[in-house]
Amino acid sequence: MLIVQLVILAVMLLAVPFLAGGVFVDMRRSCSGLLSRWVSGQMLLWAGFELISVPMILAERQFPEVVRLFLAYTAFVIVLALVLETVRRKRAPMLQSASAPCRAAAGEHGKKTAVTMALWCLAACLLLVQLVLACLLAYEEGDDAFYVGITTATTESETMYRTLPYTGMGTSMDMRHALAPFPIWVSFLARVSGMHGVTVAQIVLPVVLITMCYGIYYIIGTHLFKRGSKKLPLFMLLLECLVLFGGYSLYSAENFLLVRTAQGKAVLANIVLPFLFLQLYLLLEKLQNGKPAGVRYWLTVACVMVTGCLCSTQGTQLTGMLLGIIGCCAVAVYRRWKLLLPMAGCCIVPGVLLLLYMRLG
Repeated sequence: MLIVQLVILAVMLLAVPFLAGGVFVDMRRSCSGLLSRWVSGQMLLWAGFELISVPMILAERQFPEVVRLFLAYTAFVIVLALVLETVRRKRAPMLQSASAPCRAAAGEHGKKTAVTMALWCLAACLLLVQLVLACLLAYEEGDDAFYVGITTATTESETMYRTLPYTGMGTSMDMRHALAPFPIWVSFLARVSGMHGVTVAQIVLPVVLITMCYGIYYIIGTHLFKRGSKKLPLFMLLLECLVLFGGYSLYSAENFLLVRTAQGKAVLANIVLPFLFLQLYLLLEKLQNGKPAGVRYWLTVACVMVTGCLCSTQGTQLTGMLLGIIGCCAVAVYRRWKLLLPMAGCCIVPGVLLLLYMRLG
């Protein structure tokens, strides 16, 4: 039974986001593009869950209805991604096989020195240590009494934010948390897999989310260090050391990553904001080279913005601030005033949720 549950979670957390990422990223791009496809696909699924679950929560609907609607949405996204992939292949037939970029990258890796390979092995060992510690060690975290409690209460009571996790008694709607229902997504994983919500939150999700965090920083590193094979593994090693020794405060992003991994605010700090930073860096790259951003790019940014709202109510502000500051600087420097329109479009959902929180909170 445990094997089946783990397989279902692997499909939902690895295979399904990778397939959904075909809406944005072409498989033929590069090996690092596979990571981008996985992360962007998860952002698309998270954004859809936010748009589905929040109206259902405010309407006081039952949790099984959210499960059915999100499963239908997931199936639609996968079919759409497969259709788009087929259309892209027909319009632009591949001159090389899809594995050619990977083989080229493998050839480059083969030229690496022994020092570089040792650095990569050390980085992999440090990542493995973090994953093992996150799974096997228990950390006393007060917020888990609420967030993990909400996950368990949702799966058992079939209601969303209508049960007080501390006592199990009924309660009124909590607007602060109802508009950022990340624990409900954890409940969804627990429901479809059959695994207990605490196990999903404390053991399974840390492995996936910590790996996703480092995958995002790996992609950032490939853009920052295009020359010099030793710079990227050194960057990853430094980052892992900062995370391992980042427990100087209960509220640091490093502490959130390792001990509060399944909480929405940890995902916001360590996955959503770095991935949004990466997207804005890509925008500046495109502007510098005189290339258009494209519809798929802005759709990715919009999904990241909505995902920030799913993770925390602060996401409505922090993602908007990051997009606004970097975007307006790009508009002023490159004189591309038309960028203000898609930027404003990406802020519609966070803006609506922020106004809703101020009105009902």
